[in-house]
Parts: sequence; C-alpha cells; structure tokens
Amino acid sequence: MKLMNYTYMKLIEIDEIETAEELSRTWCRKNRNWFAWQKHAGHDFSVDAAINCLARTRARLAERSDSKGKRGLEEVERLLSDYLLHKHKIAEIADADV
Repeated sequence: MKLMNYTYMKLIEIDEIETAEELSRTWCRKNRNWFAWQKHAGHDFSVDAAINCLARTRARLAERSDSKGKRGLEEVERLLSDYLLHKHKIAEIADADV
C-alpha cells in the first residue's frame, strides 16, 4: 500500500479529514483532485506534498489532546519523515506556517 493511501485512511480514522479533497487541499496544499490523480496513476507522495503533509501533521499534533488522535498523528509523522529520508534523502524540514 502506498504511504499516501495509508495516510489518507489514518487521517480519516482519527477524524482529521473526511474526504480525499481535504487531504489534497488542506494537508498537501495541492488542487482538489490531486489525491484522485495520484491514486489513479499509481503514484505516491511527491516531495512537496509529503513536506506539506508533514508540516500540517506536526501542527495538528501540537493541537490534539486526545490519545488516539495523538498516536495516529505521531505514526503519520514518523512514516512521512522516514519516507522523506529514505526515498528522497531529506532528513529534516524547516518549521513553517501551516
């Protein structure tokens, strides 16, 4: 399973998003059909989408107080960080306004 699909399902599971459009626009800062196209084409996160999603994940992690939500976001953060490091050799991202 692609990390993008797993992230989508995990964010729905912990009530962070309701639609793929939300993942595309709010979390990855892409157009509303981005997730659908990536999935159709068999692609995973692009570098910029993964970085944007990781930044949003970190921001939401700081805001969540429930244990289920925090655990889910911590998992997504770890997976995105590992993806960026191992696939794209990006060890860290700068803090940014989300």
